[in-house]
Amino acid sequence: MDLESLARESAHKTIESSSPVSMGFLEPKEQETVVRALSGNADVVVKRYGGYRGAVRRKTVVMPAYYIDEAYDPQVSFFVVRSAVVTANGGRESVVASLRAMGIPSESIGDLFWTGQEWQGVIDANVFRSDDKGSGRGRGGRASGDLAELDPAEVSYPGQAAKTIRATVASMRLDAVAGAGFPASRTRLAQEIRVGRVRVNGVTCDSPAAHVSQGDVIVCRGRGRLVVEEVAGATKRGRISLVLTRYSVQIPDRREESGDAYAT
Repeated sequence: MDLESLARESAHKTIESSSPVSMGFLEPKEQETVVRALSGNADVVVKRYGGYRGAVRRKTVVMPAYYIDEAYDPQVSFFVVRSAVVTANGGRESVVASLRAMGIPSESIGDLFWTGQEWQGVIDANVFRSDDKGSGRGRGGRASGDLAELDPAEVSYPGQAAKTIRATVASMRLDAVAGAGFPASRTRLAQEIRVGRVRVNGVTCDSPAAHVSQGDVIVCRGRGRLVVEEVAGATKRGRISLVLTRYSVQIPDRREESGDAYAT
């Protein structure tokens, strides 16, 4: 069945069920094909969700025209592929092939981006909620073999703004370094570390006293990602000089990200 026919079938299901129907992640030209196919249907509206501002492949959803889209959860998540066979040289095709080998269909895969160290991307959140143990996708957990779900704070979005921070700390304790980089008090961050909201180099750390070194990556859920770029010598007062880079969490603007496409 061609895409225009699938779009009209989705519109029929939407009207019949009075509920949104997702067509999965589509390329820009495919998204426009869906919009054109439904342009004469005043009963539906097309919404698009890519997970972050500037996304190319976006989940295309057909909704009833009266539906309150703010209440709709597009089920978009983020992932990292941790596999020796998936490298920068392999390109996007190797990542897609790896995901397809796990039983994940192409319509469940959004944008992919190379961070300089690993492949990350956007994916249908239902991939991590599958009950099918044989699919290689896990069951409601963060990780499944070479595929792991990421918190938004861990994602290296394309074009993400970075802020360089120069600070001094009394020690290289995790709470001290995090307090120097994130806009929160050291006491508050120590509490967040204890409850498991902080990861260092991809591993949850619940000890505020844990030692941090140059090159470490600290992720605090809801606050962003902090890279320890440089640990310099001690100052005259005996404090340690640091150069940090902070990447803030990119929260999509639903009004912009949805890419409203109303029938005309």
